[in-house]
Amino acid sequence: MAKVIAVYNKKGGCGKTTTATTLAYLLARCGKRTALIDLDSQGDSSLAYGVPNPDKLQTTILSLVKQVIIGEPLPSPSSYMYSYHGVDLVPSNEEISTLERNLSNVDFREYILKEYISQISPSYDYIIIDCMPNFDTSMLNVMVCADSVVIPTQAEYYSAIGSMKFIRNFQQIRQHANPKLEIAGILITMNQGNTNLSTQITQELERTIGNQIRIFNTRIPRSVKVAEASGYQQTICEYRPKNPAAVAYEDFLKELMGDAG
Repeated sequence: MAKVIAVYNKKGGCGKTTTATTLAYLLARCGKRTALIDLDSQGDSSLAYGVPNPDKLQTTILSLVKQVIIGEPLPSPSSYMYSYHGVDLVPSNEEISTLERNLSNVDFREYILKEYISQISPSYDYIIIDCMPNFDTSMLNVMVCADSVVIPTQAEYYSAIGSMKFIRNFQQIRQHANPKLEIAGILITMNQGNTNLSTQITQELERTIGNQIRIFNTRIPRSVKVAEASGYQQTICEYRPKNPAAVAYEDFLKELMGDAG
């Protein structure tokens, strides 16, 4: 069965999709059978992986969830997944923003995504979920089926607050919904280590929660090349493999997998 890793922060614009797509790519490159589920509110992982005309997709994670809700048999994954350098992508588009409404009147609604994932899990080593930045029933679905959560956090005030808000919810989720859920750690992204603000935010996170939650030693530096890579529908590790951000993401994977200190 696959290990399910959610990539989540309550604050958008913190490198969440970049982290999810790059992590999935690197896992696949290491020979791991990897799927990526695009639950971003704008379908950004699908855009990043170059899915053509996402707004015209017939099958998305939203339509699959709807089929689970009404008890319809699901189509073969090969009919709707998009392959990206060894990653199987479950695509999405902006219609995913209606997911909460579709779940609102469903019995046991927090377990719908788990039902879907249970059907594809035997085929994978890892399933990465690029999450919406909000926290509602749709995100509770993710936390019910996830084994761990990576929290990308920009070294700025609002992103750090988003991380801390989720951490406050974490114990309730474990107590009432998923006792096996773990926080893999906080990943500092878009880091500008030479600025006072970046240093202060990082030190404050370490002071307030560093003894409870792992803060990865790896810092992902800010780089315009990351945005450029997205424009070419590539991860930074493909576009500029020697760029400091690309090297940092590779170090992050080693740290996440337990191969680094």
